[in-house]
Amino acid sequence: MKKIISHIIAYFYFLNFKNSSFSKKKKKAIKGEKYITRKKKKEVSTKNDLIVFNDEKGMICFSIKIDSLYYIESDTNYITIFYANQGKIDKFLVRSSLKMVLEKNKDENLVRCHHSYIVNFKKVNLYKKDKEGGVIELSDYALPSIPVSKSYIENILQKFQIQLNNN
Repeated sequence: MKKIISHIIAYFYFLNFKNSSFSKKKKKAIKGEKYITRKKKKEVSTKNDLIVFNDEKGMICFSIKIDSLYYIESDTNYITIFYANQGKIDKFLVRSSLKMVLEKNKDENLVRCHHSYIVNFKKVNLYKKDKEGGVIELSDYALPSIPVSKSYIENILQKFQIQLNNN
């Protein structure tokens, strides 16, 4: 019985291969006929608008569109991601570092403004200078002000300058 079943399976494989496009091309090549294969057009890759967050082991544990991300806050070995989800602000905790986030995601809208903060520059409304460096106000007023340290002021001001030149 097993032999009969194996012969039936082999016959179906043969029929499937015989009717496949590879087999038809091979037959035409043997006969000396020309055949034209269509080349697949390479899809133009659009700019990837996903931000991917890996944990400390390199495993992907969270991804989000850049338009939903507000800011990322670091606390020792953990980062908290603040993002918009169905009209409200949610947060997600990942065991990772801000340095790893910036290395994995080369998006120009992710700007480090403090030792403990990365902001999505698309969500920044204004920057106010003060004696410690400054603060950033985000587009959602329910979120707290994000501090800007003196060592990262140049990053923020340069980003504002680029935005002014583009407009």
